[in-house]
Amino acid sequence: MTINKNTFIIAIIILVVIAGGILFFLNRGPSYQKESITIEQDLTPIELSPEEQQVLQAEGLSIPSGEDALAEKLQIVRSSDELGAIEADLNETNLSELDAELKAIENDLSGL
Repeated sequence: MTINKNTFIIAIIILVVIAGGILFFLNRGPSYQKESITIEQDLTPIELSPEEQQVLQAEGLSIPSGEDALAEKLQIVRSSDELGAIEADLNETNLSELDAELKAIENDLSGL
């Protein structure tokens, strides 16, 4: 049984490509190093003039004061991807007050 030289070279190239693909996917390890999922960290608040604040108040809208503590608490999570850590994050997350806030937002938006 004689193997053609070109067939042997093609088989070696295919094996190298497959081995490289396997190594690539095996070395892509998890990158779960984030401890906070803040989305708005680069945004700066817009300062409203007194006239603009009066218009908002006349429309029944209020300006939030400072950071929302509940939103900040929801954004802090454990950096581990272990099942126990994820379960602990879920158990510690209080989502019961989100419906009330959603209704308040809908009421604010329906008045515009």
